[in-house]
Amino acid sequence: MAHESRQRILESIKQSGQASVAELSQALALTPVTIRHHLEALRSEGLVAEPAPRHKPGPGRPEMMYQVTPAANAHMPRNYGELCGCLIQAVGSTQTLELEGLLVEMGRELGSSAGTARQPSAAMSYLEERGYFPSLEENEGMIILQFANCPYLEVVQGAPALCQFDRALVEALFGGEVEMLGRIVDREPVCTFQISS
Repeated sequence: MAHESRQRILESIKQSGQASVAELSQALALTPVTIRHHLEALRSEGLVAEPAPRHKPGPGRPEMMYQVTPAANAHMPRNYGELCGCLIQAVGSTQTLELEGLLVEMGRELGSSAGTARQPSAAMSYLEERGYFPSLEENEGMIILQFANCPYLEVVQGAPALCQFDRALVEALFGGEVEMLGRIVDREPVCTFQISS
């Protein structure tokens, strides 16, 4: 709940450029005490700057105005999935085979740059950091790798060729030939890869 309120405060300040406690309270239907509490937390995280006074016409104390810091940009909404989907569709609509080749090349390059070939624990950490939620099982000389999450599922639904990126990435990370046995995009519970050494 606190996280959601703080996110709303950040977005509201970002949208208006600056805001006072009273303006945020009215816009977000939260009490001024609650707003101040969240602003202090956001300031301690470096997401909101020290308030600056705004003088109002007439007598009275100046109103303190809050602005977000550049660090708050990382917490603003993003739409990379749609952009990525549009780019893949644009390339794929004219050159489907070239798209697959490009995705395979990109996956291999990314996996090779990680330097994890023949180091399963390093490869697993690499995949975990990228949101795949991987699990690994060895069975008679074969490695079965599963992803419980597809970090770009919405894009894959419109461009299934993107799965070739994952296959090539796994190949480069583990240093073996990879066969894809199941995909989340096909309504499987996990993506499954069989890796031979």
